[in-house]
Amino acid sequence: MKKYRGLILIILTFVFTYIFWIPEQQASAMASNRQYSQLIASIALVAFAWINYISSRHKLIDRIFDGLDKSYAYHKYLSIISILLIWAHNFTLKTGGGGRLEGFIPVGEGFKRTNEFAGQGGSSLLHMFTNGKQLGTLSLYTFTAFTLFFLIAYKLEYEKWKILHKLMIIPYAFGVAHYYLSSSYPVFDLSAFSIWMNIINVIGILSAIYSICIYEFTAFKYRYKVSKIREIAKNTFEVTGISSGRVMDYTAGQFAFMKVVEGKKAFPSHPFTMSQAQNNGEIQFGIKVLGDHTSKLKDNLKVGDTIAVSGPYGRFNYRMAEKRQVWIAGGIGITPFRSFLQSDIPSDYNIDFFYAYNNEQDAPYVDELKGIKDRKNLRIHLMDSSKSGFLGVEHIGEYVNKDEQFEVFFCGPKPMRDKLKKELKKENYKVKEFHHEQFQFK
Repeated sequence: MKKYRGLILIILTFVFTYIFWIPEQQASAMASNRQYSQLIASIALVAFAWINYISSRHKLIDRIFDGLDKSYAYHKYLSIISILLIWAHNFTLKTGGGGRLEGFIPVGEGFKRTNEFAGQGGSSLLHMFTNGKQLGTLSLYTFTAFTLFFLIAYKLEYEKWKILHKLMIIPYAFGVAHYYLSSSYPVFDLSAFSIWMNIINVIGILSAIYSICIYEFTAFKYRYKVSKIREIAKNTFEVTGISSGRVMDYTAGQFAFMKVVEGKKAFPSHPFTMSQAQNNGEIQFGIKVLGDHTSKLKDNLKVGDTIAVSGPYGRFNYRMAEKRQVWIAGGIGITPFRSFLQSDIPSDYNIDFFYAYNNEQDAPYVDELKGIKDRKNLRIHLMDSSKSGFLGVEHIGEYVNKDEQFEVFFCGPKPMRDKLKKELKKENYKVKEFHHEQFQFK
């Protein structure tokens, strides 16, 4: 149930929109195609509000979607659904001869219906941005163009993608303005539908403004002074910070957004998993150099510098699962498991931990793991692919009984995850749940 809580809430908001729309439909003499077209547009606005709310990274999002990382999968698919909805709105509006758009304009303390905007030619820039129909067209094409661009450019470096993604507020603003200028239903009435849509639009607008203009200045309320920087593998380094004030309380396995704001050393916010359990006001990140920004961070960050942190986020928590578990880490994916190992693992848990890496030179914390002796409730299996081949179900089968039920906690490359999930299913292992984080915030 918890796994699908976010999906259920999204569906419920769509259902409520339909329920509140029914009395409006019954009281109106409009053609049915036009009424359904406006219902579709309203549901699209609800989807847009969800997209913007997810982008705000509000703490409630972490709970609703069982992890902030998972919410961004919904963000992606809601964007695709929204595109389909606004095209369906456009198509149904044109069927049955319902091409002219009416709007509501303020008159004194009330509103009256007008066709004035629909008949004008859009000869001036001012007219373009006060014409409900033209704003709808602008929203349709700009949102479609931006969404297609971001789907095609998903491999674009995260920081560049994030900056460009802020442009999505433009078609959203056009769409909201289109709703208020062109709706054939009273938009500021006391009906359930009008109140509901105004609440939805306020949430969407405020979330967009916060995520684009305010988040970076207010969310990073924790400051840590860098006390240690060390190399833990080839192109991988560890940053340890000591709190300069408020201490972020987190659970082993969670992640946070970290950035540097000091002049030429500036590093834009990026998600990293804490690589050690909570420890006397310290915070620690294991960071792999994967692009220009992390490369500059490695070269420029020095002991004594200040890092700003926002969080914590994530629900990657082994204590919330069944006691028979298999942990699998690949490369830098060791970080949450290292924090697990530093926490007190209850004696009634039964865990096999597989750590896969290309060679010891590229394996963060491998020497540390070698120094941990197997316990009754924990067995560590180090898998050097240069010697034993890539980790597969045949290696897991040497230590895990196919007939016992267990839960998997995985952190590593997506191809490795997909391969192991497929193999475990094919060999009929009794995997109750396969937990993993989705560090793709786009």
